[in-house]
Amino acid sequence: MTAVPGYLAAHVENLVALQARVAHARWLAATGQGEDHPALPEGGLTWLTDGGLVLLALEHGDLHYAGELVLWYFRVRLTEATARLRLLQRTVTAEAGGRTLTHGELVALSRTVTDDRRRAEVRAALADVGERLREGRRRWLDAYAEARAELGFPTHAALVRALHPEVDRFVAHARNWLDATRAQFLKRWDDWRARDAISTPTMGDARRVAARAVLPEGAGGALESVRSTVREWGFGGCLERILVDDAARPGKSGTAFCSPVAPPVDVRVSTTPGTTLGHHATLLHEFGHALHFTAGTRHPADLWRTHPALTEAFGFTLERVVRRPDWQRRHLGVTVDDEAVERLAFAREHVRRLVATSLCYEMAVHDGCPDPAAEYVRSYGREFGVAVDPGAAWDRMQTYLEGKPCYPLVYHQAFMLRETLWDHLAGRAGERWYAGPDAGPAMRELFGRFAAGGGAEEWLSPGGVPLGQVHGEGEFGPGRTGQPDEPVIGGQALDHSQRAP
Repeated sequence: MTAVPGYLAAHVENLVALQARVAHARWLAATGQGEDHPALPEGGLTWLTDGGLVLLALEHGDLHYAGELVLWYFRVRLTEATARLRLLQRTVTAEAGGRTLTHGELVALSRTVTDDRRRAEVRAALADVGERLREGRRRWLDAYAEARAELGFPTHAALVRALHPEVDRFVAHARNWLDATRAQFLKRWDDWRARDAISTPTMGDARRVAARAVLPEGAGGALESVRSTVREWGFGGCLERILVDDAARPGKSGTAFCSPVAPPVDVRVSTTPGTTLGHHATLLHEFGHALHFTAGTRHPADLWRTHPALTEAFGFTLERVVRRPDWQRRHLGVTVDDEAVERLAFAREHVRRLVATSLCYEMAVHDGCPDPAAEYVRSYGREFGVAVDPGAAWDRMQTYLEGKPCYPLVYHQAFMLRETLWDHLAGRAGERWYAGPDAGPAMRELFGRFAAGGGAEEWLSPGGVPLGQVHGEGEFGPGRTGQPDEPVIGGQALDHSQRAP
């Protein structure tokens, strides 16, 4: 049995069963195959999710366990509220391109549309559906606030700081990074708009730029190329335990995600079709999670003590692999031109900026900002040079809170760690670690460090990744950056509650 703290040892198998039920229900909901209705603990097991174990873990200073336990608390406590919101998300629709589409389906369509007329049509449909979903999202936020208060935290800021005592210094880091990179980013955005004749600035412009980075004709498909890469790394056996859903169906999430239902034997990846290098990078990111959950765990409890930023950082690290020309030649049969790489680099810079802005915005709201909508307009307008819908402030908040109590912090830390993890792997298997026989052992060793419960704090300390560092990996540095799966898009929030862990 995997070692866990003594106060949890007697509850491990019940917690594992609960995790599997919740994760399976959420998988079915996100892939359009069912509703988000996990079977709740019964009889004498209701205390598993009454918040008591969360507080016990906090008392023992076991923040990783507390972070995992609090997710189950909220997900079970908010089962009815989430089910009501999911019903709205499935039934509130708009017309676009002669089809009746949900918000999720419109988001997926917006990823591929480049024609100006059709883009305007999709954007208008998204705005319409988003507005009609807004009241449902606010009701969900009210239920969340009630559940948080019942856990014993008078404010959400108090809960975040209990789970992440270091959050304030990372908010300061995010602010410094935004200040140091703002002018260059806005200039690059203006340059892309001029190049692509984009006359009306919107938050969706970065996606529009990236959508034109289409792979050359004859390139291998994303699922095929990722699977061949995984086999080359020596993880062919893991593929047998990774269920892949690549079917198109109504209600399915438009973004790829990985779900650890019962790791290491039941791990799942959902994907949709795509023809850009960014799509390939996103899928390899999700398979990175799947490898961690299958090759890096012996028991589901191994994940409970893993810092969540580490698994995200590992996914971001693997995204860099698909930008390497030697990988492209071997697994795609083509190479990508410089302009496509530049487009994807801009998309990545945009996402990293969204994450940092969201972290600063969220904590300002949690700390009692008197006018969250005005702060949203001010913050995002300053960082992106566009006008945003004030009401979308609540959409963004609901989406992030459904994932984790402070999800932007996890993403911000992951972006900081991506270069560190790349250097770690290169130090063990060489600069082209991803192309040699030592890739698999190097990754397995890294997973061992994850499961040991260390790594992130050490690497993110002043002796690891200095908090004064604002530039990190250059967007055109080694490997060059690709397009990650994005937490948010164009003022409309994406549901990343299925993201793992």
